[in-house]
Amino acid sequence: MTNEQLLSYQLPSIEQSSFEKHPKRFLNKKLVAKLFYFIPSLAGVIIPFFIVENHPWIWKTTGSVWVLLLIISIFISYKEFFVRGYVLRENDITYRYGWLFHHQITIPFNRIQHTEINHGPIDRYFKLCELDIYTAGGSSSDLSISGLDPDKARFIKEYISQRTAQHA
Repeated sequence: MTNEQLLSYQLPSIEQSSFEKHPKRFLNKKLVAKLFYFIPSLAGVIIPFFIVENHPWIWKTTGSVWVLLLIISIFISYKEFFVRGYVLRENDITYRYGWLFHHQITIPFNRIQHTEINHGPIDRYFKLCELDIYTAGGSSSDLSISGLDPDKARFIKEYISQRTAQHA
């Protein structure tokens, strides 16, 4: 056993790996989910429109805020779609997401306890699913990759199961 010094610039960079992207259906699913979130809040604009007659600035202000938040939310979802990606390597899986706030999570296969595939109603409509990876480190270190093609999710789940069995 050796204990040679490793310099940080000599280490292989995960950024040089080619991250697999989500299918385009995932962007459509995210946009539809945003609309399902924002449509009920539209009541906060419509109700003041009919109730407050003397102060039209109230419904104009709430309407402007609603439209602004909707546009910002859709813009962030759109930009974030192109950042999301995952890479499977020999000993770990890495997932990155977030456009404003970049997140990158790497989980070694020897820390994974089990995996799950979930399908929500919107996911089923868009033929997508979510792969949940549970680790021994607790809920804060778990990984959830949403927007996967079901066949690809099953392949990744089987690959992870094989790799974790080798580490057991």
